[in-house]
Formats: sequence, C-alpha cells, structure tokens
Amino acid sequence: MLLHYRQYDDVLPQPPPSVPSGSAAQQQELNAPGNSTDTSTTARTSLRVPPFHTARNVFGLVRQFFSSTPPSHDPEDVVTLRDISSIPTVAAAELDIPTEPQDFSFYPYPNQSSFELGHWYWNGSVQKSHQSFKQLIDIVGRPGASVHDKERDEWEDENAGWQRMQVTINVPFSWTTTQPGAWPYIAADLYHQSLISVIREKLSNAQDNEHFHYEPYQLQWSAPHLQHEVNIQGELYTSPAFMDVHHQLQESPGEPGCGLPCVVVVLMFWSDATHLTAFGNMKLWLVYMYFGNELKYRQCKPSCHLAYDFTCSYTQGKGIGPKCTTHRHCELFQAQWRILFDPEFLEAYEHGIVILCCDGIKCRFYLRVFTDSADYPENLVATIRQLGGCPCLRCLIPMGRLQSLGMICDRQQCATVVRSDASRSQLVVTARDIIYKKNYGVNSVAVESLLKPHSWVPSSNMFLDCLGPFGFNMFVALIVNLLHEFELGDSIHELDRRRFSANTSELSNMAVRNFEDILQCSIPVFDGLLPDNHNKIIMDLLFIMAHWHRLAKLCMHSDLTQDILDQQMTDLSEQFHQFKAKVCSAYHTQELEHEAAEATRWAEKDTVVQGTVAQKPMAGTSAKGKGKEKSFNFHTYKFHALGDYVNTIRCFGTTDSYSTEPGELEHRTSKGRYHCTDQWAFIFQLTQIERQQTQLRCIKQWQQQQHAPHADLDERASDPQLHHYIGQSEKNYDDFGHYLRSHATDPAMKDFLPRLKDYILDCLKLEEISPHFKPEHDLIFFKHNQIYHHNLARFNYTTYDVRRDQDVISPRTPHCNIMLLKVCDDHGDDDLEGNYCYAKVIGIHHVNIVHVGNVYESLQIEFLFVRWYEHVQKHAWETHTLGRVHFMPLANPNAFSFVDPAVVLRACHIIPAFARGQCNPSKCRLSPLAGDKHNWHEYYVNSFVDRDTLMRFHYGLGVGHVYAHEPRIVAHPYLSICPADNNTGGQRAFRKKRKWETTDLQDPASDEDEMDDYMGIEEMNIFGQEQNGSTDSLIEALEEMYSDHVVNYEN
Repeated sequence: MLLHYRQYDDVLPQPPPSVPSGSAAQQQELNAPGNSTDTSTTARTSLRVPPFHTARNVFGLVRQFFSSTPPSHDPEDVVTLRDISSIPTVAAAELDIPTEPQDFSFYPYPNQSSFELGHWYWNGSVQKSHQSFKQLIDIVGRPGASVHDKERDEWEDENAGWQRMQVTINVPFSWTTTQPGAWPYIAADLYHQSLISVIREKLSNAQDNEHFHYEPYQLQWSAPHLQHEVNIQGELYTSPAFMDVHHQLQESPGEPGCGLPCVVVVLMFWSDATHLTAFGNMKLWLVYMYFGNELKYRQCKPSCHLAYDFTCSYTQGKGIGPKCTTHRHCELFQAQWRILFDPEFLEAYEHGIVILCCDGIKCRFYLRVFTDSADYPENLVATIRQLGGCPCLRCLIPMGRLQSLGMICDRQQCATVVRSDASRSQLVVTARDIIYKKNYGVNSVAVESLLKPHSWVPSSNMFLDCLGPFGFNMFVALIVNLLHEFELGDSIHELDRRRFSANTSELSNMAVRNFEDILQCSIPVFDGLLPDNHNKIIMDLLFIMAHWHRLAKLCMHSDLTQDILDQQMTDLSEQFHQFKAKVCSAYHTQELEHEAAEATRWAEKDTVVQGTVAQKPMAGTSAKGKGKEKSFNFHTYKFHALGDYVNTIRCFGTTDSYSTEPGELEHRTSKGRYHCTDQWAFIFQLTQIERQQTQLRCIKQWQQQQHAPHADLDERASDPQLHHYIGQSEKNYDDFGHYLRSHATDPAMKDFLPRLKDYILDCLKLEEISPHFKPEHDLIFFKHNQIYHHNLARFNYTTYDVRRDQDVISPRTPHCNIMLLKVCDDHGDDDLEGNYCYAKVIGIHHVNIVHVGNVYESLQIEFLFVRWYEHVQKHAWETHTLGRVHFMPLANPNAFSFVDPAVVLRACHIIPAFARGQCNPSKCRLSPLAGDKHNWHEYYVNSFVDRDTLMRFHYGLGVGHVYAHEPRIVAHPYLSICPADNNTGGQRAFRKKRKWETTDLQDPASDEDEMDDYMGIEEMNIFGQEQNGSTDSLIEALEEMYSDHVVNYEN
C-alpha cells in the first residue's frame, strides 16, 4: 500500500462486513426442517460460547453477534453502493423497460399498456381526474387488448384489507347538569388495517425480506489511532435495547413443542394530525408503522412503510366545558388504539406468530413495540396533563426544578423518580370511579387531589393496559422529539437582520430547515451586536447550542461522540444560566408587534363569546397594543428534555431512527391521495388508493427484477464510484490568445499560462503516460489552442457514517468554496491553519494536451482555478470559536493557482464576518474573475453546516473519514498543499491512471478500446478551424511560447 493511499485515494463506502458465505450455508443446514427440533436448544446454549464476529473492513468496523454461529440470513450481503449512497439518481421506475411482449402477469390490468397507465396515474402526478384516466384506458387499451373480467374480485373488493369500525366512547356529565351520568357517544369512524395482516404482508415480500434483519448485532469500531475498540450506535437493530430484547427472547423457555427460530419484530409508531388542504379545515389523523429491523435510510421511502389512516370528529355539546372536551379527546384517541390492539395482535405479542419466510424456513416472530413518536404526546399518548406540575414524560421532577439541567442532582433524580404504571394505575381507576359512578366533574376537587400532584389525567392508557402485562413501559417508549422539542421550540427567536429574511424574528412561513439554517448561521450574524461582555456570552451560547444540535442529529454515534454530547449538554445548561443572569437582566424585552396584536384579537374574541364588557389593559401592556414584558424562561419541559438525549441514543440508537420528521414527510402521501378523491367520502377512497398503489408497486418491482436497467454514460454525473465529475461537453471554450487578451488587466491572470504549464508538467510526472511522450516543457501545446469552461463540478465523498454523498460547485453561485486536506510539512507548523485549507473556485476548466512530436495522441487535463483563503483564527472546540479566514492579497503570487479536482475533499460553507466590515470599495473591483466587488475583510468557516462537516472538525472521530485514522504524513515532493509555499504549481496528488487518447487516421474504430472515465472529443484534423478560433492566433501563440524552436506549423 502506498504511503499516500489513505490520504489521497477516495475510499468508497462499504456496508458493515458481511458473514462469510460458507459459514452462512453451514448455518442454513442447521436450520433445515429436519433439524428444527434442535435449533432452539442450540441457539440458547450457543450464547455461552464465544460469540461470532466478522472480519474487520477497511473502515475498522466489526460486527459481533450473540450466537457462536453466523446467521443464515444476512441483509448486508445484498447491500450495494447505490443503497448506501445519497447521490440523486434516476429512479428505477423511470428507466426504460423492454417493450417487446413478455410473459408477465399484469393482473388486474389486461395488458402492459393498461398497467403502465395505471401506474402513471396512481403513483405519478395527482393533477388528473378519474374521468380522464378512464378515457385513456378506453383509448389505449382497446386495440388488441384481451381483457379478462374473471378473477377481479380482489381488486374490486371495496374493503381491500381495510376495515371500518365505529368508535364509541362514554361521555361523562356531572351531577350539576340536567342529565348526569355517562352517555355513549359514537365519536368517529375508524378505518384501519389489521396489524397482523400488515406484518404478514411485509415478511412475505421477497424484496423487503432480503433487507430485514432477523438477528441484531453489535457494531464495533477499531482504528489505528484508537487505543481500544469503541461501540457504534446507528441503526435500531444494533442498539442495546434491541439486543436486550433478543437476548431475553432466546433465553426464555419458548413455546411448548416448538423448536422454530425465534425472531423479534420491532414496531415503531408515528401518529399526528394533518391538514389535507391549504385552505379549509379538512383534517386527518394518521398512524404510521415502521419496522426497526430495516435500514433506517429505507424507511423514508414510500414503498417501505404502511400507514393506518383514521379521522376524528367532535361535537360541541352544550354544558360540556373545555376540561371535559380535552378528556373526551383523550378517550377517543385511546379507544382507537384499543381497536388496533385486537386479540390477534395481543396473542402474537405474547406467543409469537409463525410465518414461512421467503427462504423456505419457518420462524416464530415475536412483536415488540419500541417507540411511539408523536407531536406533543403529553395528553393523548402518555395520558399526562399538559403544562402540569410534573410535565416530563419520563420522570416526576416538578416544574420548579426543571432548570437544574446537567447538574448531578438532576441526573440522579431523572434516574430515581421515574414514571411507572404501578404508581399510576390505581390512582386512575379511583378517579374514573369518581367521574363515571359518582358523577363528579372531570376537574372536580376530588379528582384533582388524586391526579394533579403527578400530572396524571383520568383516562385509560391502552398501551399500558394491553401491553403492560408483557413488560412494555410506555414512558420509555415515548422517546425524545428533536423536531418539536428543539428545532421548532423556543430556542431560536432572536434573529432579525443580515442575510436572512426581511423580518426573521416573525418566524412566519418557515419550515424546519429554515430554523436549522438560522441556528447554524447565527454566530456571524450576532457577532458584535452587543457589548463585549455580553457578546462573549452570546457567542459561546450559540456555538454550544449549534454544536449540541449537530451532535444530537448525528446518524452514527460512537462512545466517544456520546461523551462529547453529554459534556455539551452540561455546558449548554451552564451557558443558559449565565445568559439569563448576566445578559437577560440587562435588557428590557417585550412581545413583538404581531404577538401583541394577536393577543389583543384573542382577548376581544373571548369577551364576545363570554358576553362580558372588555376590560382595561392589564399591567405591563398599553392601550396602543404594546406588547407585555417577556423574560427568558427555561422552566419548560423542552429545556428539561435536553438531558434525555444521551441516554436515549445509548439505548435506542441515533435520533434519526425515531424522529418525527419521517412522519411529517409522510403526510405528503396522504395529501397527494386526497386530491385523487371526490373530497367528500374521501377516507374510504384513501384506503382504496393505498391498496391500489401498493399492488402497482409490487408488479413494478417484479417487472424490474426480470429486466434490471443498465446505467448509461449520461448517468455518470450520479455514479457514486467516481470521485468527481466535470462535464464532457466542449461547446463552451475560448481560444487561449483571446482568453488571455480579454483578461489582460485582471490580477488573477498574471502569469496564467506559465503557471498552467507548470501545473500540467507536475501532473504528467505523476501519470502513467504514453511511451512516445517526452514531457519536455517546450514540446507540449494545447490541442486546438483552446481552453474549455464548465459551469458545474460534482464531488463525491464518503461521509462520516460510511455513506456516499455529493456536493455541487458552481463558480457563478455562492456554492463555490472547497476544502482540501492540508499535509503537514517537515516543520509541522500548522497550529493556526489546522487540518484543512480552503479556496474559492473561480473557474472550472479542462485542456487537451498534444505533443509536437506525436500529434495523434492527446491527454485531457482537468483543473480548478481558485483563489486561496488564508487562516486568521483556528477552529477550537475548547474556546468555542469558529475558524476565520480572509482572502490572500491580489499582489501575493500565491493568491491564485490551479487545483487538481482529485484532491478536493468536498465543498465548504464560508460566511462573511459581518462585524469586521466589508472591504473598501476602492480596493475592490480589481479582478472581475475573482469577483471581489463585495468582498469582506474576514470570513467564518461554518463547521456546523451539516453533520459530515462537523465530524471532519472532530478529526479522527468520523468512521468514514479514513484519512483521519492515521498520523499526519510529510508532504510529497510534488505536492504543494499549503498555498503559502513557494511552489506555484498548486495542488497535486496521485491521480487515477489516465490513458492517452490517440487519433488514428487509418483506423478510427481502434479508439474504442482506449476510452476510459475521462472521455475526450477526438478530431480528424488536429488544427481544424473552430467557431471562435483561428490558425493565425494559434501560430502567434505558439511562436511566443516556443520562440527557441523552429517548427513548421503550416504543415
């Protein structure tokens, strides 16, 4: 292995190391039906012997199982590079399928054309009508169509797996009403599918089954720079919670007379209400179910989840107060879960369900509910009083002690005073007897005295009543909610100027990504707005908050990063207290104008409803609508919940596995289906559309398996195997003479041609070149005397969580900055510059090199023309400071140079340091190419722009950043990484082997064997006159470059 391999070669991501094929085959023989009686005993006794572990891959990852034998079913075997790539690709459904007649079954469609139209309608755009679809079927399907009307009952079944049930609840009326007592009330129609039928459908799908993990494993990381192995948390099937449940199941006695393998099926629920239209009050309450045995990156795909849709309707009866309305809402929610947890589901939860897998082996699957993610679940799911005295979902810490986040006492209390059903069940039973038997009000003193101290509500909890006897703990399953507790919480409300919206403080019409962008870009914006003593506190608070937020959203955690997250949580709590004590007390804060106006409107509305006379403004407000005083408050559940993230990640894996964001994104599916209905009896129609789309996808998947699409050359822009991709077009070009003359006064173009030739010669020294080529400086020139320009450059890189991603660079947009790895020199003077250097791309080019002695061979050289940033301040986690840079002066000979695209790590985010001002206009506008018209004195390097960038600054902690796993190395003689070096050749590195492109006048077809990733355009006439080039300009330029040589260019 070369010394520079890990530092400069692009290491492609790999799935976790797979099980050896021989071992898997041997284990499959042991699980054969003939040996099924011994499987259970063998599985349980094997836990006492050393567990099986795989080999270590290039990233240092090792999988360790609980059994001494490898699993017979390993989903990692079928994972491809495309599966672990986030690069946008052409969907398989969009690729061409052979049109010749095939022996396919398109049931219930009569032929392929009808099926394609059906798939186009139901799974395509929603801006179509049923009538237009029927007309298309009649027109296209009539010629030559053999329509068979028999065996169409399943497709036309109006139920299609969905069931409709009326939800009835008992509404309590107190003894003070005219008709006291509990009266039954039909609250809503619930449309749902049987959970067992959905699970059977999931496990019988061959495509889903190959990605389904039957057995969890522990993922460990061992790298050269680590002193010991560390545990990795990422997927739910690698979490300690999954492994504990699997271990308990394998150690349990099992079902009598059953020797089948026992498998845990992890269920994760999402529930939330959504508006179906932009205008109107059409709402739908949806429940989604995901499987924790699958890769979390597949769960976001529409074909990998199933939804349970139901709607809730309410009455506004006279005599029912707001407390009773809230109680009735909670009762309705729990009554619907009572229907979903039917006897069949509870039987499978306790004793398992036997299913014949796709590989022909029967297994007994045990259902386990792990998480329930909901939007503000205090009242409905957890049956906890919202904004009560004990607002936490997981502990009984009172409201007065929520500000003790991060302290030792707070950690101890969170671990000791936990919520449990043992202390709740008897209190709720007693309270319900008082309400339903003695006809007391829901908010009566007798009920409040029982439930208010711990913030319970008098509602039954179906999760605890149905699943509690099997060991299910609802309060552990209600995991943290990063989307609603932090990103949409009260932590970001102070931004109003500089490069954001016209009035950011209003926070109107913003999505989650907008709040996230505000937080990660807030440090340069707030810098310098307050006095120095307050500015330091604000800067530290924003830095720690952004750091904590990015760590909490990591898709792959290790023991090391979890310790950092834990420490950041403590630092964040301390910084919030300091902010409140020293900054908030020094300023007078009040409601914004729109908040005060909204409060006034609500107050006027209440007076009209209650029929009272409007009162005078309260203290702290004015009659002119001035907002009342507001102070910073961290006595909230959202602030207290920040301390639960580390423990949740250590138990269930990373937060992206159970975030409410996938559920919010899934709402788009139901909204799209709603437009395909008549918008009257739409719920029933939604169930039919869901079944039709599911069946169409199954047919499409089976069809694509028969004819796997092949990649085309046009798809190279999304090929994850490439490090970078620059367009192959040569339509946009300039003659070198014209290009140099048009920018003759630009400082960036000083010595452009000599520096470019130096760069090319250095590249040629690292190439495996043609045996006919002699790299003398005076014997090479540019083919057609042309330089080719490109608008985009795509850079693929391996992320910290061992996936493939892509950045797009465009010199004409703000997305024009790149980061490169800085190689240490012999002096090791990198205290200020850190591990990376940065540059602004002002041009993306390539040239074709031709040797005078052999005009039939050419070589394409790609390069970036950049302007270098110079370090001003190093990024430091200890002092909570972002790195700062500024442009090198235009007079500096190293300010501009050429960069090999192969050495670019990825794009970076450079933000102006607004507090340090903009450059003097008189000193700008000197270089149109550099675009220095609006330059600032200094810039911040945003290390919080995304999770991968964050882990690059946590040098050595990114699993996928292989270059950071070894000690820094000494620079290669031909590598000039530091822009301040004297070598003006710019960035160099070992590149992929490129072959010379030969133009053979006798046999042009022989060039096909010489084509590789760098495809050049070959011309029959090397010196053919082009659109904006001329032979005279070529001769003049060559005579100037090679004045010492006599060459007959006319011939």
